[in-house]
Amino acid sequence: MPRTYPQPRTLKSPPHVSLRALRTVSGLTLEQVALSVTEELHRRKVLKAGATVSRGTLSAIESGLRGASVDMLEALAVAYGLAPADIVTDYQPRPRGLEGVVA
Repeated sequence: MPRTYPQPRTLKSPPHVSLRALRTVSGLTLEQVALSVTEELHRRKVLKAGATVSRGTLSAIESGLRGASVDMLEALAVAYGLAPADIVTDYQPRPRGLEGVVA
């Protein structure tokens, strides 16, 4: 006779850790993370030659004033020694150009 099980539990949101807390426990400064992220984004050919990621950009991402692309999140994960898909977000970038602009 097959065994029956109760209804599965509803999925819960996993714990959230702020990027600032992750950086702090990693013992890294914004400058160190910016350098690491810049190097990773150049390695992936995401940044143009000579372009860099600033401490201000990372600070804005950490504080939630700015969203982060998948490439940026993966580069941050590498900087912290995590797997590229370990840092996720529900951020959706704004459309570029004039799409969605109301006159």
